Amino acid sequence: METKYDLLCLEGQFTTMEDYGRMSSSTSGSDARPWRRWITLFAATFLGLGGSLFVLLLLIDPYDTGRFPTLGIVGVSDNTPRTAHVSRARDPAFDSAVIGNSTGQLIDPHRLSAATGLRFTQLTIPATGPREQMAILDWFRTRREKIGAIVLTTDTSWCAQTLDLPLRYPFPFWLYGGDLDYLRHVLNSKSLDRAVWRVQLALGSRTRSDPVGYSDYTLGRNFIFVEAMPVPIEDLSNIVLPPRFPWLDRLTRVVAQLPANARMVLVMPPVFAQLMARAGSNEEQVVQACKAALAAAVAPRPGGFVDALVDDAVTRDPANFMDGVHYRSNLARTLEDRIIATLGPGVQAGHARLPDLAH
Repeated sequence: METKYDLLCLEGQFTTMEDYGRMSSSTSGSDARPWRRWITLFAATFLGLGGSLFVLLLLIDPYDTGRFPTLGIVGVSDNTPRTAHVSRARDPAFDSAVIGNSTGQLIDPHRLSAATGLRFTQLTIPATGPREQMAILDWFRTRREKIGAIVLTTDTSWCAQTLDLPLRYPFPFWLYGGDLDYLRHVLNSKSLDRAVWRVQLALGSRTRSDPVGYSDYTLGRNFIFVEAMPVPIEDLSNIVLPPRFPWLDRLTRVVAQLPANARMVLVMPPVFAQLMARAGSNEEQVVQACKAALAAAVAPRPGGFVDALVDDAVTRDPANFMDGVHYRSNLARTLEDRIIATLGPGVQAGHARLPDLAH
């Protein structure tokens, strides 16, 4: 059977196998060139579009982080506190903040502002612990020169014996971290969604989220008391005494970095009395030591420690709670009064002006 090589030899195109190999290589290379050009063009186009999209994303600043030069859009349209608080925490309209998890969510920044003359925003996020709250606290304090006051609700998760706490839900630490971490993570589908929302906000087709960030989620709802308490972030009953509190050590260092006249109030929120640690138990000793450490952390500056985790007639009444750790609005008002009193003298009452969207 004649091969392609035999036929070409008969046609006189070449006489040796080496000539045939050189021709084959030349032909194959010629055939591959259009593919290489197409791949190069595709890669260049892809990288060019991707780079343009990345730059556009930075200019729109989907989370309103203010890290880089932007298009100047004000605020966000975002109902997710984990991301929306990046904007609120740097908003120059506020000099004060309430930080914590859902145990501080009912503390009304409007009442605190009206009573003190400071300008409070709500930066609480449900189902967060010390790791997430410290990230928000750091972001808030490093984004302003003047700080009026910080109210931090410190439940017993702050009494944990390890810095390596599990996260109950994912948290975007990169949003509250350094610029390089932000650049590595910002190009994602959620950022693109929020970029579109922010453009719509600038065009007037979308409403800005309340910069104060407060809503009373109990209004219009009839909660049936559930005694159950969520699983603690750490089992305090097995802690070796005397306990150590690494998160409070870290908090103490951050508090020391605040401006000298910045007020700081730490609040241990109430829980239903029947779910508190039994008197004399190992857990109760840990909690008492934790309270003492919280008070010591804020002792050097204006403000103080509000201890609402006590067994009394108020915390024994299930009518004051929705479940074991979430108190109702009436207890929130009492807690606000104690916070206002703890902020201390020298705060000018009645002069706070919050953004128009606040209420």
